[in-house]
Amino acid sequence: MHRYYVSFSYQAPQGFAIASLDITARQRIATADELAPITADLIGRGYHSAKILAFSLYANPQREDTASRPNPNRDARRDPHTPPRPTTRGRRS
Repeated sequence: MHRYYVSFSYQAPQGFAIASLDITARQRIATADELAPITADLIGRGYHSAKILAFSLYANPQREDTASRPNPNRDARRDPHTPPRPTTRGRRS
């Protein structure tokens, strides 16, 4: 299951409005066509002329072991008191 943050606009009695909600989907959303059932559900709930503006994946709740695994994308940080490494970039000889 995948959790998404979804923001959408709709026609309210007072005019244009924007709202957001959390959605849990069985499969990852990859195309705009996969948003059609979500839009239809919003319209069915009374959000007239609903249009999805953006969506963002929160996490994959089934993978609870990710906190204990090292992050391969994390940059290697040095001790803050270590002098910078010498570089020749940007220097003229």
